[in-house]
Amino acid sequence: MTARTPEAALPEVVTYDGLPSGAHSLRVKRPDVAFQRLQTFLEACIEPVSLPSWTLEIRQGGPPAPTAQLTELATGILGGPRYKAQTHTEWNVPPGSVNEALDALVGSDAVTTHGRSLAALTYSAPVRLIDPDTHAPYPDITPDAFGRFAVDGYGRTLGESGIRATLGNAASSLSLWLNLPADERLSSGARHLQDHLPFRLSAKHWRLWRPNRSADSYRSNKIPSPVHDHV
Repeated sequence: MTARTPEAALPEVVTYDGLPSGAHSLRVKRPDVAFQRLQTFLEACIEPVSLPSWTLEIRQGGPPAPTAQLTELATGILGGPRYKAQTHTEWNVPPGSVNEALDALVGSDAVTTHGRSLAALTYSAPVRLIDPDTHAPYPDITPDAFGRFAVDGYGRTLGESGIRATLGNAASSLSLWLNLPADERLSSGARHLQDHLPFRLSAKHWRLWRPNRSADSYRSNKIPSPVHDHV
């Protein structure tokens, strides 16, 4: 194998990992208000890589009447479910039906016996982060730039960010996998994200990824939050 030249060496990147267990609360009970907070973040900070997916889930273990009502509404809007199990029933939600599905959630505040939202809309998408200085995605933060290095077995790669929002009828949350440049753009990029989120990014979830000695793979270590004292 031919040794890599310095010009071909893999670059460094900084990540923020809030997936899957580090989901942040959107700090509102009403799912329509949570949706607006999500939209504010999406419009200011990200560009989708592909069309996002929306799903509606109704969980078992809730009061019978609200469960039946929500199931009837979901079936009327979306047709038959795509998946049904003992724990929950799930529908695919076309983009044009998102607002109708959201309205169905707003009308119920029922929870399961474990205190979880009885129903929830989930948004998932691979995305690229916007450089606040150019108002365009970082051109050098792509999976190809980092050799499509797989971070884990769940499909995450360096260079491609991802978000997952769960808008529940009783609580809502946002999970984040963010990739930022490991240079002078890092601080402003991190502050831009913080400015458009309704919660404080954790100081413990930031990592710097560097190529190993052979420059064909990556290792990482924790770093201080680049948001600094900005709230």
